[in-house]
Amino acid sequence: MLVIQAKLEVQEDKVAAFLKEVEPLVEASRAESGNISYKLTCAVENTTEFYMIEQWEDLAAIDAHNKSKHFQAFQAGVGSMLSAPPTIQVLSTLERK
Repeated sequence: MLVIQAKLEVQEDKVAAFLKEVEPLVEASRAESGNISYKLTCAVENTTEFYMIEQWEDLAAIDAHNKSKHFQAFQAGVGSMLSAPPTIQVLSTLERK
């Protein structure tokens, strides 16, 4: 399983618009083949700092997600709302046998 943590820093006056834009992305991404979990979270101490915490079966599922219409639309729609470029980490879970 692979985990993506994407940090999105949103301009303070754009938070409401960002939340409206992200809702269809979360819903559509959860329905994708290969998606295990897709959650939007917010930092407790900074309400303009959001994190997408995603779990995917494999790299192929992530690649398909990144090419999806809903992901492309989200990227195009939120670019001007961010105060910094997104920071994205792809992590692999360590499974103990």
